[in-house]
Amino acid sequence: MVDALTVPFWVLYVIAGMTDMLDGFLARQWGVETKFGASLDSLADFIFVLAIGYKLFPWLKLPAALWMMMGLIAMVKIVNAISAYVIKHRIEFLHTKANKLTGFLLFIGVMTIGQSYFVPVAWVIACIALFAAIQEGYFIRSK
Repeated sequence: MVDALTVPFWVLYVIAGMTDMLDGFLARQWGVETKFGASLDSLADFIFVLAIGYKLFPWLKLPAALWMMMGLIAMVKIVNAISAYVIKHRIEFLHTKANKLTGFLLFIGVMTIGQSYFVPVAWVIACIALFAAIQEGYFIRSK
């Protein structure tokens, strides 16, 4: 882990990640899952990723090709959001199994920053994230 990040950061990071995973599970188990709740979860995920990205950016020593891959993933996600708006008249981010796996791997992968194996882990996560984004676009356009 990155030494310059404090224990309170990691405690809050783990709590935020665990509660994010738990809320959707509990909503499904208790039968209180709603489209609004799913949309709110997507917004919270987006804000969480932005905040963590902002905090961790100084420690991300990534090759240029990986930055380009992340840009490609972001572009696919933007096209998906625009497509959903054009087709369904609302912006939609699907909670597919691939997207959930990507989120979980990102959550765990952040903890490898500063380790010798961080870049290979980041590549694996990026490949899965690209697949998830393409799959999401397919589902948006085919439903």
